[in-house]
Amino acid sequence: MSISVGSSAAAAAGYAGNAYGAASAASKSAPATDNADTSSSSSSASTTVTLSDEAKAYMAQAAQAPEDIPSVATLTTNARSWFDQQYASLGISSAMLDGQVAVDFSSQPRGTLSVVADNALGQFTADEATAATKALQARFDDAMAPHVVIARHTGDYASLYAAASDYLDQADANEKATPAWQNQKQAVLEGIAAAKGNFGKAPVTDNDADPVRSLLDRTSVQTPAAAGSDKATLSGSARAMLDAQASKARDSGTELVFSKARTGQQADFTDFDNRTLAIMTLNADATFSSEEANAAKTELNQRTRSGYLHAFDPNAGGGAQASAMALLQQYSTMSAEEKKVLGVTDDFANKVMQNYRTMSSIQNSLGSGSGLAAYL
Repeated sequence: MSISVGSSAAAAAGYAGNAYGAASAASKSAPATDNADTSSSSSSASTTVTLSDEAKAYMAQAAQAPEDIPSVATLTTNARSWFDQQYASLGISSAMLDGQVAVDFSSQPRGTLSVVADNALGQFTADEATAATKALQARFDDAMAPHVVIARHTGDYASLYAAASDYLDQADANEKATPAWQNQKQAVLEGIAAAKGNFGKAPVTDNDADPVRSLLDRTSVQTPAAAGSDKATLSGSARAMLDAQASKARDSGTELVFSKARTGQQADFTDFDNRTLAIMTLNADATFSSEEANAAKTELNQRTRSGYLHAFDPNAGGGAQASAMALLQQYSTMSAEEKKVLGVTDDFANKVMQNYRTMSSIQNSLGSGSGLAAYL
């Protein structure tokens, strides 16, 4: 079974599924004739249609003539006033604070955000234009999110680009006149053509204006949790990191695999610390598949084995005493989860410590000139 996501199917479903669409279809399917006697049937045949809020909004938008769209100057003036009111009420002086959008654009229409982002009349600060651009990007991302999921599971990236094209087409005349919109539209059209020619993977458009490629790239970047995070945070972060790798693999036309015996993109645990690997192995919250948990345990075992081998490497110098110290240092850095997975207990550490003390005593005795007999 294949799933196709396209503007035609979505538009047809949306049209048929609202009262306005049904009423329009009915009126078109039964045209009146000049000779028909409708006097006796007009009353009984009349139907009361109640429009939903969505249908009313659609009709209002459809009825809006191009000349009814506010001018760039009007939108600029209104937006400038809105920003000033926001600053006064919030007690801030910029739309961006610490790299984050500091004002709530939810009440502002897309057309206003576009005017602010474009700043053709030079009435907005760089932070205000940046904030508006981020808000526009967030709305695009939200609208495309379900289409991205479908594309990654079906390989139909052409429909994803088609959905992006439809979204861009919903812009008003002011937004369509901006260089940003025109560059994005051109990039999306190129993306549609490229995706149709190579089904199963996301096209590499090499176009900085391509909003779809940008979204795919941003949602396939893995971000490790901060050091010292709790188990739930580390587990969630690990899940997100694996999902990001899987998304990147699908965008490349392959799949994420956890065994070298399988063909695909091999899972990369480079950015996973040892505690995270141990949490994945224990899998107490059932966040990971058995395959993922086993792969995490294999990686953790390999790292631990490498640490042990380094501790006993004769080329490292220091002899048995240095090896014991290296083992104690490795044990001291292990989390509780690591110790549980590896089966390393306090008894193990105590034995290593005892050996270290014994060797230190022997070394001290030999160094004092008393000889081995004095120690014995």
